[in-house]
Amino acid sequence: MRRTINFQTISWFWDLYQRGLLDLDPSYQRRSVWNQDYKDYFIDTVLHEYPAPAIFIYQEITPEGVSKVSIVDGKQRLSTLFEFVNNEFPVSEKISIQRFRGKYFQDLETKDKQEFWKYQFAIEYLPSSDEDVIGNIFNRINRNVLKLTFQELRHARLSGDFITLAEELSNWMFNYLEEKSQNFPNVHSTPRKQMKDVEIVAELLLFLEEGVKSYSSDYLDRAFTERDSEWEKKDKIEDEFRKTIKSIGKILDLSLSKNINLAQTRLKNQADFYSLFGAIAELNRENILEIDKEVCSKISDFLKIVEDKELHSKSKHELNDFQQKALDYYKAAKSSFRDAGPRKTRIKIIKSLLKGDIHL
Repeated sequence: MRRTINFQTISWFWDLYQRGLLDLDPSYQRRSVWNQDYKDYFIDTVLHEYPAPAIFIYQEITPEGVSKVSIVDGKQRLSTLFEFVNNEFPVSEKISIQRFRGKYFQDLETKDKQEFWKYQFAIEYLPSSDEDVIGNIFNRINRNVLKLTFQELRHARLSGDFITLAEELSNWMFNYLEEKSQNFPNVHSTPRKQMKDVEIVAELLLFLEEGVKSYSSDYLDRAFTERDSEWEKKDKIEDEFRKTIKSIGKILDLSLSKNINLAQTRLKNQADFYSLFGAIAELNRENILEIDKEVCSKISDFLKIVEDKELHSKSKHELNDFQQKALDYYKAAKSSFRDAGPRKTRIKIIKSLLKGDIHL
């Protein structure tokens, strides 16, 4: 298939759009809509004259000689530009070029407007008018592009208190616990490169501030954004986070002294690590956390019962209280482990175990 590539300006697209010759919504387009943070970030990119990805189009010429353009890939970028030109939102206050901050397009200096209109995109012209072919190309474009994780996108557009602390504490926590045991909690190299470790720490920080919740990607986006320019509880939450991790480190040290390597048990799983973190944090708040060698044995014995497959098929009347709590924990970890309900159950059980309220 022969391809044609050249460059076109924002002005070129705007002219087509004004004359009704630009189709932003062909049938194969995604329905996704950028939130305001992504729009702000893209306008920042254009005003800095940084490069942006190519826009893929299909150009149809009618028998009357009228040229119409359909956007195959690039709808969100162009829609954002047109909204900005129509003064629907101003430049973000976070942009590093001070003269642009808080200004609508109509408020920009004439020279800056002209530079904006002259901003160029690389354009790929797709030669087929067959919607099936164009749809197939569209799918390939979006499948072949390396997708950034939600956390990588947050890293790209945010630089305030919350994300900075989450990244700093992620490095500190994993390095600190690495001295006790390798890869605890368990985050493989690829997810770590995609900043999954930072997202885990962010959820722990939010637990300390808000209590147990289930976090969707949209919720985390809002949480990061709301705490980006200012985060009043930053110092308090940081201190509590470090205290909790150091308590976990102390438990790991004591377990090794008893030849019980808790870091190699299911505690290395993210759901179980979250449960231990939550229980210790709550006990620290109540000033009743006691860490001794008996605690290590309690945790080890409990986790062995949790892992006992024979237990999983037994009925309630066949179980003692300790076994029932272990089975409840297992079920809460096996279900949607990031949902608030199972998280609360697991934390409550581990907390009771550490307090000595349940016994073998």
